[in-house]
Amino acid sequence: MRMTLKLAGFVLALMVTPVVVGQITSPRVLSSSRSTSATLEEQLLNRLKATRDDQRAYVKHVVALTKTGKLDRKLVVAVERYALRRNGVYPFPFFERALKYEAAKRRVQLPTVRNFASTRPSAPTAGRPAP
Repeated sequence: MRMTLKLAGFVLALMVTPVVVGQITSPRVLSSSRSTSATLEEQLLNRLKATRDDQRAYVKHVVALTKTGKLDRKLVVAVERYALRRNGVYPFPFFERALKYEAAKRRVQLPTVRNFASTRPSAPTAGRPAP
């Protein structure tokens, strides 16, 4: 009887708990002729949880290097999986550091994410006129 109550409570808890699904990039509208699998850029953005603009720009740069053949796609995916194993909650810093190391071994210079930071001017402060 006790076991049945515990099982019933567990099943009830599973039914009441909301399902949380996260996707950072917006879904693409796919035609019938296109593949339904995610592109490398979408995969990296979503799985590495790249939410800031500089992180997104870094991922786009890595994908561009992959398309030009300077970085191997298998290497990028392997480093992504490594970063996910190291820290599943926030894997992006591990991805950046490991990819920079592996790219340097292959004589490809990768800039840091800081180099992709936004350079737009900040809003003028109250009381001081804008230059």
